[in-house]
Amino acid sequence: KALSHALFSLSLAQILILVLAVIGPGYAEHILRIKIESFPTVFMIPAVAGIAIGALIIGSFLHKMSKSTLTKFGTLLMGISILLLPYGSRVESGMVVHFVNLYLPHFLRITMLHITVSLAFILGFATAFVFVPSNAVLQEETSDEWRGKVYGVLNSLVGLASILPVVVVGGLADLIGVKLVITGMGIVVVLIALIRIFITDRE
Repeated sequence: KALSHALFSLSLAQILILVLAVIGPGYAEHILRIKIESFPTVFMIPAVAGIAIGALIIGSFLHKMSKSTLTKFGTLLMGISILLLPYGSRVESGMVVHFVNLYLPHFLRITMLHITVSLAFILGFATAFVFVPSNAVLQEETSDEWRGKVYGVLNSLVGLASILPVVVVGGLADLIGVKLVITGMGIVVVLIALIRIFITDRE
């Protein structure tokens, strides 16, 4: 059970990364309204920093916690951060942010880009909480002889399972818009996390 959940979590996280990479240019152009060339700076660098810091925190302070708990937390946080990605403008224009901006110098005022960078960092941070414990489970639950085969199966699963979502998401983004597609992705991931927390994985 632990091994199958780890494989599923790793597959889900990697598929989400691939799908976000596919719709990233549309997100940059239509929602952030920035040049596509700026997307790696605004999104990818903070996400990678989040992964690195998340992995450091897990390795230093949370390594004794249940790996299943860490993974479920990571999946839920991933879903929430994806769900919020298209709505940075609403957060920016919200009462709290507006109030804070009244008392900040102009160069420190919170904008949609700041919110997007923060969400990208949180998404990367959450991804670490999926990758690190899930990989640890694979290491613990498989022998040296089978470990390479298990990772081979994982890579094959991700390759096969990502084809349909990538194609479908690309088409849906053109049809109904990037905003609705990202929102739908976030809802699905949150639901998966909640199902694991409250139904399939209750301890």
